[in-house]
Amino acid sequence: MTKTSELSRNWWHEETEGVAFTHALDMKLLHSEQSPFQKIEVFEHDVFGRVLTLDDLVQASHADEFMYHEMAVHVPLLGRKREKADVLIVGGGDGGILREALRHEFVTRVVMVEIDERVIEVSKEYLGINGDYSDPRVELIIGDAAQYMRDARRKGDMFDLIILDLSEPVGPSSSVFTQSFCEDFAKCIKPDGVVLDSDSIFVGKDRAYFLQELCGDKDQNLVSIMQREKLLPHVAGYRSIVQLYPAAEFGFFLYSYDGHDYSKPVETWTGRHYNTELHKAAFALPTWWRENLGF
Repeated sequence: MTKTSELSRNWWHEETEGVAFTHALDMKLLHSEQSPFQKIEVFEHDVFGRVLTLDDLVQASHADEFMYHEMAVHVPLLGRKREKADVLIVGGGDGGILREALRHEFVTRVVMVEIDERVIEVSKEYLGINGDYSDPRVELIIGDAAQYMRDARRKGDMFDLIILDLSEPVGPSSSVFTQSFCEDFAKCIKPDGVVLDSDSIFVGKDRAYFLQELCGDKDQNLVSIMQREKLLPHVAGYRSIVQLYPAAEFGFFLYSYDGHDYSKPVETWTGRHYNTELHKAAFALPTWWRENLGF
């Protein structure tokens, strides 16, 4: 590589400090702002398209957002027969989870709670991957999810599926990576419902690490809290890849009261990434997963 071509590049780095890991993308900055909650930036990459970052951490890209959003939504929704479903999205400002949830007619209600309205607005303008916020099934709430969950628990509001579509436990998301938040959402899920959580996973020479651990305090790991406290006594996991997330290895975690097996889809659905065969295969876990993560 010549010195001239090196200087012409615009290298952006995402750093995972707890594991001393970085990956870099050569891309052009399209938008940058500091909202009341976090730094929001959108970049353009020649191969991956537009990339949304929050506080210097990748959230979504045109190239791979569907890998995450489809696997987060269709596995828990199609892994159990339901006549209708009430869905709560915690976070989800880019709108991709909402888009996928609204694909199913049996989803009759979707509440989305996002603390930072600017993430929604910037994502709509630059990414355009969002679902229809004007759909009559949708209730969009701009506010703190931890407070919303406390209020929902007090009112007895219940959901069939709660999707925790969270950024890492820094900035505005730090308030939800707590045991009290877990206690609240455990009281807002129906007896046959399920809570979906997710995180990037690194395998080290001694053990596996959740990105939640590396970005925040070691006790700010929702999987570990749920396994330890048994607020929802059954914890299961399945895996996928999301190429622009750190390490690409990505885990989804299901918390429930009844331990229903979500590995068997009840109907056929085909997306850009999701399909029936992939749904089943995602529950085949590597040995190191089982040994390190308790599955």
